[in-house]
Order: sequence, then C-alpha cells, then structure tokens
Amino acid sequence: MENHFKKKLIIEASVTFLLVAALFGGILFFKGNMADYMGKIETARASLASRTTSAGDLANLRSQYNSKAKDYLNVLYNIIPSYDQLINLNRDIQTLAARNNVEYGFSFAGETPKSGQGLGTISFSLVTGSENFSSLMSFIKSLQEFRYLNSIDKISINSDGTKLTMSVSARVFYR
Repeated sequence: MENHFKKKLIIEASVTFLLVAALFGGILFFKGNMADYMGKIETARASLASRTTSAGDLANLRSQYNSKAKDYLNVLYNIIPSYDQLINLNRDIQTLAARNNVEYGFSFAGETPKSGQGLGTISFSLVTGSENFSSLMSFIKSLQEFRYLNSIDKISINSDGTKLTMSVSARVFYR
C-alpha cells in the first residue's frame, strides 16, 4: 500500500507539476504575444489617427476647391491654350509688335511635349528692333501680359548707335 501511495503521489505530483509548468509556459507565451499585440494595436491606432486627419484635410481641401478655386479654373483654362490654339502664335505676337511700333522676327526654337498632367511648352525666339528704347520695353510689357501663359527666359539688347535690337527667348505653355 505504501508503494501504491508513493506511486499515486508521484503521478499526482507529476501531473500537478506538468500542469503548473504548462500554465507557466502559457503565461510566458501570452505575455510575449501581448506585448507584440499591444505594439501592433498602438501602431494601428496611430495609423488610424493619421488617416482620419488626412481625410479631414481632404474634405477641407475639397470644400475650399468648391467654394474658391473652382471659379478660377475657367480663368486658368482660358490662359493655357490647347496645342491647336497655338497655330497662330506667330501672328498674335506680330500683332503685339505692330502695336508697339517695333520691327519683328520670329522663329520656333523647340517643343517640350506635355507629360501626364503637366503642361507642354513651345519655345520661340524673337528679334525686335526699334530706335526707341521705350517701344522695346512696351513690347516686353505687352508680351508679359499676353493672353496666353508664357515665360520670358532671356532678353538681350544691342545697339549699333542708331537702332536698338532686342533678342528674346521665351516659352508659351499649352495643355
């Protein structure tokens, strides 16, 4: 009987030890995973807060676009012509030159095609001449206020004593 009692005690102690060891192992396992899950939850919360802020900013921008910027879209649409509208670019600039009483020469210098949502450009060179400096400056002012969006890249003025000659490198943008 004593042998049976020892055997039963050893079996119950072993089972109890195994249960305690399994419970302790489970606690350690879940404790390690809990820290990992808490880190993931904190990261997800931060991401959710960031996305919520972004969604709010997007809604604010949409509201501003609808209330303010949408009205100016037609203005931009009118000053940035389509490629086909630039067929008369030379004649339009020649009209500006005639209005400002300057001699006029025009040549295309190249084209940068539009890419994606960006704008394309047509580069051109002008050679103008006048005996009057104010006529040349008036022509430049007219070119800056031209009906199409453009950029004047380079201007040089030379004089031969009686006549001023101005060379202009510029670009006009198209959609």
